[in-house]
Amino acid sequence: MGDAGKNRETDILNRYNIPHIDVLKVGHHGSKTSSGVEFINSVKPTYSLISVGKNNRYGHPNKETLDILDNSFIYRTDLNGSIMFKIKNNGLKIKTCLE
Repeated sequence: MGDAGKNRETDILNRYNIPHIDVLKVGHHGSKTSSGVEFINSVKPTYSLISVGKNNRYGHPNKETLDILDNSFIYRTDLNGSIMFKIKNNGLKIKTCLE
């Protein structure tokens, strides 16, 4: 999702028929400007990945965003370190490595 905000999420929902997704790379480091309720409730990610630095000055990820993603398994680089999603034989394996 990159830096896509809630307006871009609405555009995506209006343009494309996106079913339930397995993995969502959460937009803008989990800030409050992305991952709106409508978008998350529509795509229903099983896993959510938030790329965010430890103790960052912006306070990312935002608590409201984490609450919206509550029905998803959340992986965060500040807490889990490197995160690898491996797809093989229609299965998904997730590995983390905290240095």
